Amino acid sequence: MSKRHFSYGVIYHAKRGKVYDDTKPRYNCYMPADDTTYSLFDCWVVDKFGNVHPGYRNSPVPVNASDIGEEVGCV
Repeated sequence: MSKRHFSYGVIYHAKRGKVYDDTKPRYNCYMPADDTTYSLFDCWVVDKFGNVHPGYRNSPVPVNASDIGEEVGCV
């Protein structure tokens, strides 16, 4: 797995086919729980505005760096 730096407060699109919850496609982005450079780390499942997925608002979820695409914006 390749490592890449991700920053807390930055919203990143999920790559095609890597959305965490297919039943709520609006939440097709991730926001790292911390500044990190890892290949697997915790992220909040969010929409493009940074609103946290209602089913995952209590805890970030593990995400592979390879599942994360381009930056969407910041909160």
